[in-house]
Amino acid sequence: MAAWVQYTAAGIEARAVVSGHCPSLRVDGTLLPMSVRAAPTAEHPNTVCAEMLPPGARSVRLDGSALPAPVRGLAKRIVVMGDTGCRLSSSHGLYQECNNDSLWPFARVAESVRAYGPDLILYTGDYIYRESPCPAGDNGCAGSPHGDNQATWEAEWFDPAAPVHEAAPLVLVRGNHETCSRAGTGWFRYLDARPEPGECLDSTDPWIVSLPRMQFGVMDVANVEDENGPLDLLFAAQLNLLDGELTRPAWIVAHRTFWGYGADDDTGELTTPTAELQDAVREAGLPRETQLLVGAHIHLAEVLDFGGGRPPQLVVANGGTQLVSRVAPLEEIDGVAIRDQEVLYQYGFVAMERMGAKRWSISFRDIEGRELERCDLVELRVRCSGRE
Repeated sequence: MAAWVQYTAAGIEARAVVSGHCPSLRVDGTLLPMSVRAAPTAEHPNTVCAEMLPPGARSVRLDGSALPAPVRGLAKRIVVMGDTGCRLSSSHGLYQECNNDSLWPFARVAESVRAYGPDLILYTGDYIYRESPCPAGDNGCAGSPHGDNQATWEAEWFDPAAPVHEAAPLVLVRGNHETCSRAGTGWFRYLDARPEPGECLDSTDPWIVSLPRMQFGVMDVANVEDENGPLDLLFAAQLNLLDGELTRPAWIVAHRTFWGYGADDDTGELTTPTAELQDAVREAGLPRETQLLVGAHIHLAEVLDFGGGRPPQLVVANGGTQLVSRVAPLEEIDGVAIRDQEVLYQYGFVAMERMGAKRWSISFRDIEGRELERCDLVELRVRCSGRE
């Protein structure tokens, strides 16, 4: 059984994946029966159970084991991680060695996240990368499942992410690997922030996580175009919606970056996604409370400071999937100069540590949780390595 606590559009929810009937939670000593979120199917023969936690819950237990309680007071230690799956892709011609925890280190990263002791974990998307069968004779991935089914979700997420589930409540973001043509069925079955819709949806509305003194505005940017063309106007409308609902300093979280850079997976050439989000900002602007943009998608870790006119962009996509090759540092993106930056091509995660009312440290950590680099975020400015 896998079980975890996650923030949703309606509140904080405990979820569990079981092979039989839904169990009961014990919340602050009171039994709360879990309800069926998703019934068994041919591809997913498990049952997904869910139960909303009452406000102020302090203790959450399931079958005698503790689940992480919701954040109380200020969130002081937030882990950001993402792009953790093991890539098996015939379309890309890439077959990662899923059986080697040095070459697919997600389980080790998850252990280090638990050891760090976060108050909250922000997962930036792309859970499922095993899209094609392992080639015959390839011992690096021999025996691996693939496709959007229970076995793949267990191999990619539920089993290696168990330490993450035990460490802290989760904010889960949809990635482009969770589109309807890829692992979208599993996404809505297990992880989406709203009740299971009964069908895969191409796009969903943004939603907000509210904590003392801060908020997250979470956007679904798994798809950036439909049969009618780019979705920049849809994203502009969503930014306007968030602007009207965010009331305190906020991080805007979307799997694809507004302004990031790195190498393309296939060509190794420079890419600066995402044009549709950049056009949306030109149309609507960012919500006034925005302090930081958090994304993934480019398989590295970086933070870019543009000065006060554009919020910094944090990219955390180094949780386990195959990393991109290096490119020369950029001096500007989308017409705005990069004033400071830190770019790392190593597996790991980012630890955000609250240092004061308006200050966070950004700690880039490796597979074992050791700090590699540190930057400071103060309001809309990032400074790295002591540089002024």
